[in-house]
Amino acid sequence: MTFQDHLRTLATRAISSITAAEAEDIYVVSFFIDNERDDPRQPTLTIGYNTEAQFRRSIADASDEAEARWNYAFWLQNELTVIGDLTRDPDGAAARHQWITELGLWYDEPTDPEDWMTTIGPIAARIEGNFNQACVKLARHLHGAGVFEGAIGKPVPVVLHELEYYDGIARRTEAANPPGLADAFTAWVRNG
Repeated sequence: MTFQDHLRTLATRAISSITAAEAEDIYVVSFFIDNERDDPRQPTLTIGYNTEAQFRRSIADASDEAEARWNYAFWLQNELTVIGDLTRDPDGAAARHQWITELGLWYDEPTDPEDWMTTIGPIAARIEGNFNQACVKLARHLHGAGVFEGAIGKPVPVVLHELEYYDGIARRTEAANPPGLADAFTAWVRNG
Protein backbone atom coordinates (compact mmCIF):
# COMPACT_ATOMS: atom_id res chain seq x y z
CA MET A 1 0.00 0.00 0.00
CA THR A 2 1.36 3.43 -0.93
CA PHE A 3 1.59 6.17 1.66
CA GLN A 4 -1.19 8.13 -0.09
CA ASP A 5 -3.40 5.02 0.01
CA HIS A 6 -2.60 4.60 3.69
CA LEU A 7 -3.56 8.24 4.34
CA ARG A 8 -6.87 7.74 2.55
CA THR A 9 -7.70 4.50 4.33
CA LEU A 10 -7.00 5.74 7.85
CA ALA A 11 -8.56 9.16 7.28
CA THR A 12 -11.74 7.66 5.81
CA ARG A 13 -12.00 5.21 8.71
CA ALA A 14 -11.43 8.00 11.26
CA ILE A 15 -13.96 10.42 9.75
CA SER A 16 -16.49 7.63 9.31
CA SER A 17 -16.20 6.78 13.02
CA ILE A 18 -17.80 10.09 14.04
CA THR A 19 -21.15 9.37 15.67
CA ALA A 20 -24.33 11.13 14.56
CA ALA A 21 -24.55 12.87 17.94
CA GLU A 22 -21.04 14.28 17.55
CA ALA A 23 -21.48 15.15 13.87
CA GLU A 24 -24.40 17.45 14.48
CA ASP A 25 -22.25 20.03 16.29
CA ILE A 26 -19.04 19.86 14.18
CA TYR A 27 -18.15 22.95 12.15
CA VAL A 28 -14.51 22.24 11.20
CA VAL A 29 -12.16 19.29 10.69
CA SER A 30 -8.58 19.66 11.86
CA PHE A 31 -5.62 18.30 9.90
CA PHE A 32 -2.83 19.06 12.39
CA ILE A 33 0.59 18.52 10.80
CA ASP A 34 3.57 18.01 13.08
CA ASN A 35 6.93 16.26 13.14
CA GLU A 36 7.27 13.40 15.57
CA ARG A 37 10.25 13.97 17.89
CA ASP A 38 10.89 17.23 15.97
CA ASP A 39 12.34 15.08 13.17
CA PRO A 40 11.50 16.43 9.69
CA ARG A 41 11.71 12.86 8.35
CA GLN A 42 8.75 11.90 10.55
CA PRO A 43 5.80 14.15 9.68
CA THR A 44 2.47 13.08 11.14
CA LEU A 45 -1.13 14.00 10.49
CA THR A 46 -3.55 14.18 13.42
CA ILE A 47 -7.19 14.34 12.39
CA GLY A 48 -9.75 15.82 14.75
CA TYR A 49 -12.57 18.34 14.77
CA ASN A 50 -14.10 21.17 16.75
CA THR A 51 -17.70 21.78 17.75
CA GLU A 52 -19.96 24.75 18.19
CA ALA A 53 -20.28 23.87 21.90
CA GLN A 54 -16.50 24.01 22.37
CA PHE A 55 -16.38 27.28 20.44
CA ARG A 56 -19.00 28.83 22.77
CA ARG A 57 -17.10 27.58 25.88
CA SER A 58 -13.87 29.14 24.57
CA ILE A 59 -15.11 32.64 23.77
CA ALA A 60 -14.40 33.99 27.27
CA ASP A 61 -10.80 32.74 27.14
CA ALA A 62 -9.99 34.06 23.66
CA SER A 63 -9.22 37.62 22.56
CA ASP A 64 -12.35 37.57 20.37
CA GLU A 65 -14.90 35.19 18.84
CA ALA A 66 -12.85 34.62 15.68
CA GLU A 67 -9.87 33.45 17.69
CA ALA A 68 -12.10 31.09 19.72
CA ARG A 69 -13.55 29.71 16.48
CA TRP A 70 -10.37 29.30 14.43
CA ASN A 71 -7.37 29.00 16.75
CA TYR A 72 -6.50 25.35 17.45
CA ALA A 73 -5.39 26.31 20.98
CA PHE A 74 -9.10 26.70 21.86
CA TRP A 75 -10.33 23.55 20.09
CA LEU A 76 -11.08 20.12 21.52
CA GLN A 77 -7.75 18.81 20.18
CA ASN A 78 -9.22 15.35 19.91
CA GLU A 79 -7.47 12.64 17.93
CA LEU A 80 -9.60 10.55 15.62
CA THR A 81 -6.33 9.17 14.25
CA VAL A 82 -2.64 10.04 14.15
CA ILE A 83 -1.26 8.92 10.80
CA GLY A 84 2.44 8.13 10.53
CA ASP A 85 3.09 7.99 14.28
CA LEU A 86 5.82 5.45 15.04
CA THR A 87 3.88 3.98 17.99
CA ARG A 88 0.21 4.45 17.08
CA ASP A 89 0.55 3.82 13.35
CA PRO A 90 3.69 1.76 12.67
CA ASP A 91 2.39 0.65 9.25
CA GLY A 92 1.91 4.29 8.31
CA ALA A 93 5.36 5.19 9.62
CA ALA A 94 6.87 2.45 7.46
CA ALA A 95 4.86 3.59 4.41
CA ARG A 96 5.94 7.18 5.04
CA HIS A 97 9.60 6.12 5.27
CA GLN A 98 9.27 4.25 1.97
CA TRP A 99 7.53 7.22 0.34
CA ILE A 100 10.24 9.69 1.46
CA THR A 101 12.91 7.24 0.26
CA GLU A 102 11.19 6.92 -3.14
CA LEU A 103 11.13 10.72 -3.39
CA GLY A 104 14.90 10.60 -2.93
CA LEU A 105 14.69 12.70 0.24
CA TRP A 106 15.59 10.27 3.04
CA TYR A 107 18.81 11.19 4.82
CA ASP A 108 20.82 9.97 7.78
CA GLU A 109 21.21 12.29 10.74
CA PRO A 110 24.31 14.44 10.13
CA THR A 111 27.13 14.48 12.64
CA ASP A 112 28.43 17.89 11.54
CA PRO A 113 26.15 20.87 12.42
CA GLU A 114 27.27 22.61 9.21
CA ASP A 115 25.67 19.78 7.21
CA TRP A 116 22.31 20.63 8.73
CA MET A 117 22.30 24.19 7.40
CA THR A 118 23.78 23.54 3.98
CA THR A 119 22.40 20.13 3.07
CA ILE A 120 19.74 18.80 5.42
CA GLY A 121 17.72 22.00 5.90
CA PRO A 122 16.71 22.23 2.21
CA ILE A 123 15.92 18.50 2.10
CA ALA A 124 13.78 18.79 5.23
CA ALA A 125 11.89 21.67 3.60
CA ARG A 126 11.19 19.48 0.55
CA ILE A 127 9.89 16.67 2.78
CA GLU A 128 7.61 19.18 4.52
CA GLY A 129 6.34 20.51 1.19
CA ASN A 130 5.62 17.04 -0.17
CA PHE A 131 3.83 16.01 3.04
CA ASN A 132 1.73 19.17 3.04
CA GLN A 133 0.73 18.52 -0.57
CA ALA A 134 -0.16 14.91 0.27
CA CYS A 135 -2.46 16.24 3.02
CA VAL A 136 -4.04 18.76 0.63
CA LYS A 137 -4.70 15.93 -1.86
CA LEU A 138 -6.14 13.81 0.94
CA ALA A 139 -8.60 16.52 2.00
CA ARG A 140 -9.65 17.11 -1.61
CA HIS A 141 -10.16 13.39 -2.09
CA LEU A 142 -12.28 13.12 1.08
CA HIS A 143 -14.40 16.09 -0.01
CA GLY A 144 -14.78 14.69 -3.53
CA ALA A 145 -15.68 11.21 -2.31
CA GLY A 146 -18.32 12.64 0.03
CA VAL A 147 -16.63 11.28 3.17
CA PHE A 148 -17.11 14.48 5.20
CA GLU A 149 -20.72 15.01 4.16
CA GLY A 150 -21.50 11.33 4.70
CA ALA A 151 -20.10 11.33 8.23
CA ILE A 152 -20.92 14.86 9.36
CA GLY A 153 -24.06 15.47 7.32
CA LYS A 154 -22.90 18.76 5.83
CA PRO A 155 -19.84 20.24 4.13
CA VAL A 156 -17.30 21.53 6.65
CA PRO A 157 -13.90 23.09 6.01
CA VAL A 158 -10.75 21.11 6.62
CA VAL A 159 -8.07 23.31 8.19
CA LEU A 160 -4.51 22.16 7.45
CA HIS A 161 -2.44 23.70 10.19
CA GLU A 162 0.47 23.66 12.57
CA LEU A 163 0.58 25.39 15.96
CA GLU A 164 1.38 28.72 14.30
CA TYR A 165 -0.70 30.42 11.61
CA TYR A 166 0.70 32.20 8.54
CA ASP A 167 -0.22 32.70 4.89
CA GLY A 168 1.06 29.24 3.85
CA ILE A 169 -1.51 27.68 6.20
CA ALA A 170 -4.25 29.77 4.57
CA ARG A 171 -3.08 28.80 1.05
CA ARG A 172 -2.97 25.07 1.85
CA THR A 173 -6.38 25.25 3.51
CA GLU A 174 -7.84 27.01 0.47
CA ALA A 175 -6.35 24.37 -1.83
CA ALA A 176 -7.74 21.54 0.33
CA ASN A 177 -11.36 22.69 0.27
CA PRO A 178 -14.05 23.46 -2.29
CA PRO A 179 -14.04 27.16 -3.25
CA GLY A 180 -15.34 29.42 -0.49
CA LEU A 181 -15.75 26.73 2.19
CA ALA A 182 -12.76 27.86 4.27
CA ASP A 183 -13.06 31.61 3.62
CA ALA A 184 -13.83 32.53 7.23
CA PHE A 185 -10.72 30.70 8.44
CA THR A 186 -8.39 32.09 5.76
CA ALA A 187 -9.70 35.65 6.36
CA TRP A 188 -8.94 35.23 10.08
CA VAL A 189 -5.40 34.04 9.33
CA ARG A 190 -4.70 36.83 6.89
CA ASN A 191 -6.31 39.62 8.90
CA GLY A 192 -5.37 38.46 12.40
